[in-house]
Amino acid sequence: MTKLFYIQPILTSYRKDLVSKLSGKYELTMLFGTPTNNSGFHSPEQQHLKTINCPQKSIMRGRLLIQSGILDAIRTYKPDIVLTCANMRDITYWRLLFLCRKMKIKVFSHGQGLYSKKHTPPLLAFLYRSAVRLSYKYICYTAISRDSLISANCAPEKLEVADNTIKFSVDAGDTPKRGDEQGVLFIGRLREQCGLEDLIKAVAILRKSHATIILHVVGSGELEPTYRAQYKQPWIVFHGAIYDDEKTLELSRDCRVGCYPGNAGLSVVHYFSLRLPPILHDDIHSHMGPEPSYVRNGSNGITFQKKRGHKAMSEALLGVWKLPTEEYLKISDAAFSEYERLNAPSMETKMLHILSQFQEEDAL
Repeated sequence: MTKLFYIQPILTSYRKDLVSKLSGKYELTMLFGTPTNNSGFHSPEQQHLKTINCPQKSIMRGRLLIQSGILDAIRTYKPDIVLTCANMRDITYWRLLFLCRKMKIKVFSHGQGLYSKKHTPPLLAFLYRSAVRLSYKYICYTAISRDSLISANCAPEKLEVADNTIKFSVDAGDTPKRGDEQGVLFIGRLREQCGLEDLIKAVAILRKSHATIILHVVGSGELEPTYRAQYKQPWIVFHGAIYDDEKTLELSRDCRVGCYPGNAGLSVVHYFSLRLPPILHDDIHSHMGPEPSYVRNGSNGITFQKKRGHKAMSEALLGVWKLPTEEYLKISDAAFSEYERLNAPSMETKMLHILSQFQEEDAL
């Protein structure tokens, strides 16, 4: 059986399905570190699977990263292929690329590309071209990730796309919205740049004309104690981290929209799965990931001008509350349709298909 190394800084719960698929197809070894208690991340249990503890740490005041144990494990166990997170600031990633080239091990890099750069500095473009060249394939999170790399003159034939998404154990497929729900749902890590303060200001403005609105906050992180101490209004409900999809679905039934006020990522997919039109800012380059590119303003979600902050957010929320029911339901249904599109086929299936190119070439 083909030996596969799967390398991540930490293994998050939203990658458990990918791990399950990989373990069924390959002789899998996972190499990752452990998240800190207040990170807001949750690592699933990995029973009966081979794992190697490879903690990552920052150096040079956080400008660069290094992950210990990776190179020694590659030299010792000699995998056939490596699937790794492609972080240009990670020194270990670059050493891995050169070591695997020397050992004739195929590397599949998995990354976000250059979506966050309006104008790519020449040195950064060179680094990405080099990473793509040294990789067997570079697997992009989204189509705009791929487009950004092509714009930097990376070889198109070495680029693949596996839409970064999640297939939840339950979703709102059988439960259409009514259009009169009074909740606003936030899902995400409570960290710097999440923007919860602005969302609270926006909902406070909205409550002046719609006094029954409730803000539901799902998530944990380093700022959770601070937020709980600062915001004790009865219309703000902190639920903490919820890892049970059924509980999140039940909570969402009382909500009309999902809102991520700061720099968003995969939360938009979770909103889609719950039939909640996502509300988020319009500066795609500053988001935490390229997944907000799935949102089409006025079609399957709503975007507001980032530079206008909570005032623009409150106007977006008010606009949803003013929509005729049939118009709201169209957007809600389109949000769920986007979730279905992203998972047909699933990200895991796409990843397996891309990885299989190694075996197909080897058989020729």
